[in-house]
Amino acid sequence: MSSDSLFVWVYLPSSSKPVVSGRLDISITAAGKLGKFTYGKSYLSKKDAIPLDPVTLPLSESIHEFTALKGFPGIILDSCPDRWGIKVIDRLVGQMEYPVGYILLNDPGRAGALAFSLSAKDIPKEMDSREFKLNDLMHAAEAVEKGLYADPELLKALHPGTGGARPKCNIVDGNSIWIAKFPSIDDSSIISVPRLEHATMTLADLCGIRVAKTKIEVIDGRDVCFVKRFDRELTSSGILRTNYLSARSVFFGSDGYESVGTGSYGRLARQLQKYGCPIEEKHELYRRMVFNVAVRNSDDHELNHGLIHYKHGDWRLSPAFDIVPTTVFHHVYQHAILIGDSAAGTISNLLSNAEAFELSQAQAKSVINDVQSLITDNWIDTFYSSGFGDESIRNIERCFSPIPLG
Repeated sequence: MSSDSLFVWVYLPSSSKPVVSGRLDISITAAGKLGKFTYGKSYLSKKDAIPLDPVTLPLSESIHEFTALKGFPGIILDSCPDRWGIKVIDRLVGQMEYPVGYILLNDPGRAGALAFSLSAKDIPKEMDSREFKLNDLMHAAEAVEKGLYADPELLKALHPGTGGARPKCNIVDGNSIWIAKFPSIDDSSIISVPRLEHATMTLADLCGIRVAKTKIEVIDGRDVCFVKRFDRELTSSGILRTNYLSARSVFFGSDGYESVGTGSYGRLARQLQKYGCPIEEKHELYRRMVFNVAVRNSDDHELNHGLIHYKHGDWRLSPAFDIVPTTVFHHVYQHAILIGDSAAGTISNLLSNAEAFELSQAQAKSVINDVQSLITDNWIDTFYSSGFGDESIRNIERCFSPIPLG
């Protein structure tokens, strides 16, 4: 970019139009890139102004400095496309400077409630496209994965701002906005990953976990998992957006994380109070951790957990999402972030850090027993009800065996 300044806009609650919140200036120092964010005075004067991140970006006239993540506040990077989106955008317009070039595309599929421009007077213009049938979008996504030609209008309609690594797009279905997650050319032939995600998310709900709503549609004979967006609301006056903050952003906002660089459920739990979360959210997070271990969802990395803006400067855990068992069998699964003393998915490790969630050992054991019992009692019926047959169930049954003791 010709300028080192990026203007950050935000869709405030109950508004379908963004306002300028402040400016991020990136400079190069001897120690690396330095980011300085300053809220605009006009934004600070608004009665309904909210902090973009109450921990790293509280509302004040101070200059907020960032050295990690190439000088970018975590919440801004949460608006940046991930592996899938970058692949689509590179096909659409060519490779760009990361992350600024990708952020400035302002795709409506991005997470959260931020938008960006190079000027305070330059209202962000969102990338738009014609409407297409879902089967056309699915075939375009497959073309991207295979390196084949795809109509640029279809590429825009894939909403490449949406995070994650799997092929997907955003659609309006009924009165809600959903992410349609397609099968991938890299998927195993023995299991439908979209159907596996839907069934496991349904099981998580039965186990008392607050989850994003999912459903399965069959398009041209192939499964597509629909996940209802929890950061979007479709209203008569337009689309309302809710700010979102990934666990990665929470980690980088905690003291000493840069020197450690390893995320953990316990670290996330300890930070929740700073975001206005009640103790029940810690208990919810522990239950999610136990469930992920119990269903062998070892891809539970820092971008697969997050917080959603609740009111004023308070946040809550977002509904759980992207819960998919890892179907390659291991006796003990190593998770993407630390469970307790290590990343091992075992009973002893689940119990090793219970105090971080404000649970006694007895309470933690009770949660583990409850989740395992609910899974044992419900997983087969849930998977049959979700459209799995006998062979598919045999292929994944080891994912639901008892958690190793350690």
